[in-house]
Parts: sequence; structure tokens; C-alpha cells
Amino acid sequence: MKNIHYCIKYLVTLVCIFLLWHAGALYFGEFILPKPVHVFAFMEEYLQTSEFWLHFGMSSYRVCVALLISFLLAFPLGIYMGYKKRFDSFFSPFVFITYPIPKIVFLPLFFLILGIGDFSRIFLIVLTVSYQIVVVTRSCVLNLDKKYYYSFKSLLPLHIPGTPKKHYRTAKLVHLLIPYALPQALTALRIASGTAIAVLFMTESFATQEGLGFLIMDSWGRGDMLPMFTGIVSLCFLGIFLYEFCNGIEYIFCRGNRLNAK
Repeated sequence: MKNIHYCIKYLVTLVCIFLLWHAGALYFGEFILPKPVHVFAFMEEYLQTSEFWLHFGMSSYRVCVALLISFLLAFPLGIYMGYKKRFDSFFSPFVFITYPIPKIVFLPLFFLILGIGDFSRIFLIVLTVSYQIVVVTRSCVLNLDKKYYYSFKSLLPLHIPGTPKKHYRTAKLVHLLIPYALPQALTALRIASGTAIAVLFMTESFATQEGLGFLIMDSWGRGDMLPMFTGIVSLCFLGIFLYEFCNGIEYIFCRGNRLNAK
């Protein structure tokens, strides 16, 4: 029942957006803002071409690989920074000094050093997204509620065979720190997916002929509004899909959150 209400809210929101879009098209004129009916009619035809799926496939590949790498690198690093005080005291100043710097400004430098292929574009997205996950995960581990720690110590002999002291660090990591930090890290990943889409668009606006960012900028330069808005809508749907996909992963692997909510 909750899923039905969730879908209804999404549909109502989309209808409101399309109504505002249509009103804007009537006000500004179709040369600036085409009507959504015309955009989706063109999009229906464009979806049947290999050109669209080349652009959409390259954008999906770049952002999905970047998000996966970001989480696999940043989540363990955030756990380790929160767990090891010596490492955190050495590494956290570097993280917090460089965190506010907009990573997108290094795009020309990455192109010069790493080349203009996919690696430099993916690397920039990874660099941008990883910071958000590291900061959130580290903060979560540092602010671990003591009641969970005491419960873990009292139940340790029941879960770990052998001498508790010998397996203490591994047990603490597997049974306490990772389960406690995972929901917050996945929330950070979900929020960062929007940032990843924005960085993806910027990286695909230069020195490439593949991707939705290129499709948008190329169509804009030619004054062809329908392909441009097709790229914009496609990029928006890609962002929505990634957001909901991360939400689904959190729903599957963080069952404790649902139990606490109940």
C-alpha cells in the first residue's frame, strides 16, 4: 500500500512539472522552451535510433562506474578514519581542507594529465562523490552511540568462537561499525548521485562526441531545441533512476532502519 502511495506522489509531481513546463512554453515561445508534448513526440522517434542509445549508454556507463568506485573506495576509508584515531588525525586535515574545493575546476588539468578519454571523466566524478561519502561515514563512526558498543561487548562471546580478544577488532568491524555506518553512507551516495549527474554533464560538454552532455551542448549550439530537451529529459530520468536505485539498495541492506521506523 505504501508503494502505491509513493508512486501516486511521484505521478502527481511529474504532472505538476509538465504543467509548469507547458505554461513556460506558452509564455516564452517554443523556440526557447518547446512544449512537452512535442519533446516527447520527438523523443519517441529518437529512442528508436542507435545514436540516442550510444549517448545514453556512454553517460550511464560513466556515472554508474564512477558511483560504484566511489563507494568501494570511500566507505572503507571513512570507516578506517573513524576507527583509527592516529590515521584520522593525520588524514582528516587533508580531507577537510580539500573538501570545499570545487573539483570541477580541475577538469582541464585532468584532461591534460590523464587524457580526454573516459578515465579522466570518471576520475573527476569519483573525486567529487568520494568526499561526501568519506565525510559522512567518518562522522557516523566517530559518533557511534555507546549503547550499541556496550551491547556489542556483552554479546561478543555469543557470536565469535574462540578468545574474544583475538577476534575483537574484526568482530567490531563486521558486527558493529559497518552495519551502523552503512545506512548513512548509502544515504550520502544517494544524495551524491545528483552531484554525479551534474559533474557528468560538465565532463561531457568538452572534448567528446558521445554522451548526453555532448548531445545537449551540440544541439544547443545548432539551435535545435528538440534534441537538446531530449538530452535534458534523458539526463533527468537517469538521475532519478540512480537516486531510486540507491534508495532500493538501502532498503534491501539496511533492514534495521525499517524496523526502527516501525
